[in-house]
Amino acid sequence: MRRIQLLLLAMICTLAAQAQVANGYYRVKSSKQQRYIRILDNRGSINLQTTDADMAALCTQRSWDIVVSDPGSVIYVKKMTVGYDLQSQGTSSYAIISHEVRAMDVGDGKYWCYASKGGMTKYLADEMYIEGFVSDEKYERGRLVTNIGPSDGEYLDWDLIPVSADGNYFGLAPTVSAGGSYYQTFYAAFPFTFLSEGMEAYYVDNINETTGKVHVKEITGGVPASTPVIVKCSAQTPASNKLDVGASTSGSASGNQLTGVYFCNPNAGAAHTNVKEYDPTTMRVLGTASDGSLAFVKDNSLQYIPANTAYITVSASAPDVLKVVTGDEPSLPGDLNGDNIVDVDDVALVAKMILGKTPVNLLADLNGDGVVDVEDFAIAVRIILNK
Repeated sequence: MRRIQLLLLAMICTLAAQAQVANGYYRVKSSKQQRYIRILDNRGSINLQTTDADMAALCTQRSWDIVVSDPGSVIYVKKMTVGYDLQSQGTSSYAIISHEVRAMDVGDGKYWCYASKGGMTKYLADEMYIEGFVSDEKYERGRLVTNIGPSDGEYLDWDLIPVSADGNYFGLAPTVSAGGSYYQTFYAAFPFTFLSEGMEAYYVDNINETTGKVHVKEITGGVPASTPVIVKCSAQTPASNKLDVGASTSGSASGNQLTGVYFCNPNAGAAHTNVKEYDPTTMRVLGTASDGSLAFVKDNSLQYIPANTAYITVSASAPDVLKVVTGDEPSLPGDLNGDNIVDVDDVALVAKMILGKTPVNLLADLNGDGVVDVEDFAIAVRIILNK
């Protein structure tokens, strides 16, 4: 029987040499367990000589509700010399294990993924079961292993499913509701445009702690790879907020003051703990102000910045809440004459509005209380003095 298995494997390898996986964005799903690979952090290793493999940077997940919005489930397959580099979340299989991953086409659209060196081959498999769980619960989440060989072939079978607008789509699940719209910060290694109508992407181009405002600009032409953004969504459900993953983009976010985080993996042991600790003194995350408007806020309930989100950095004296402003608000608060500087000319304009010598422009309402008065004049003066 063993000789027959080896003979069949040799025949499969011969046929597989003719198969090629096209470069592109995929989700990789276990044919047997129906679980998708997810990237949890950028640490791991494989030693083909000692047969040791650290696969804790990866897991497998069955729930589509989790996978659909997780950039860690989107893998860019790139052809290399004899195999492939599997790229995701700003890292890659080659960067982690220093080996090309080979894909063996075993028919019916299924592949075996493996790496070889010096006559030693390790196959990538979804584990057969999870100890200690009962009923269907054991199938929800799994882990990747390399201790399963060709004799357990069904556990080696992987489906490589291109990410598309159809069943294997990527959709956002917004986290903030403000002013009748839905928002989230988002950070992914892949470029994208929007497939769903009504979606918009913004970046932060100015933070003014004196006025308590964060100015954002819309990105047109698509979001470049590895660009942290604020996304205005169409609705609450991922199916209504679809992205065209990997689309060609021409957008720009020059001077973006958002900082993105790929990973939040706090409970994986010392070798794989990969987090950005939240500092309420100097960090603000997307939320709402007391009036329900969109803002960057201090959130004392946070311990870590969530994966694939973004935050802004402020000084220790910054307000707890900084409102997000767009549209006709000046990108530089206090710049009332549009010359891209705040100087005595702008202070003079505020004074004229207060004295009734020029029509009131609410862009001069620097403290956001709905009127232009001496408090706004004082803020304008402080902006100049704090330069």
